[in-house]
Amino acid sequence: MRKNLLVVALAAPLAALVIACGSTGTSSSAGGSGGSATAKSAAVTVKAGETMTLTETLLGSKTVVEITLANVKFGVKPKNEFATPSKGQFITADVTAVVKEGKYSINSADFKLVAADGTAYDSTVSLDGKDLSANDLTPGQKASGTVVFDAAKGAEKGGKVALKNVLAEGDAGYWTL
Repeated sequence: MRKNLLVVALAAPLAALVIACGSTGTSSSAGGSGGSATAKSAAVTVKAGETMTLTETLLGSKTVVEITLANVKFGVKPKNEFATPSKGQFITADVTAVVKEGKYSINSADFKLVAADGTAYDSTVSLDGKDLSANDLTPGQKASGTVVFDAAKGAEKGGKVALKNVLAEGDAGYWTL
């Protein structure tokens, strides 16, 4: 009982401090041939192959990262005969993240595929050992790898890939397929 009270007593002031600082925020912008757009509360949507710039501020620390999702392939056949899609097909995409300011960590679990009907498919295990995973990238550093989804056949029609973000209300941004 004392332990629970201690946790509550310590957690409440910390939560109040974070809220009072008002220093959390996320914005996304998209660059490419269509110019640029910026959003503070709504997620930006770009086409697969375009770069999305994600800007996050947390407790006075700012992070700016450029993320590109490209080379999307549907119905991918794995080289491993034991890897079979349980939902219908494997969909893969190559992702590159370049940090411009601050620190950023990224991995395959940061992405989900959202079908036109709203069905969300989380990323799954790598098919070729080239999965996306990097921790604490700093300015000038980049990471790249493949994100794999096990999705229903046809999920790519009108679908999009979302970049999840725990600091944003909803997803940070989307790439249309």
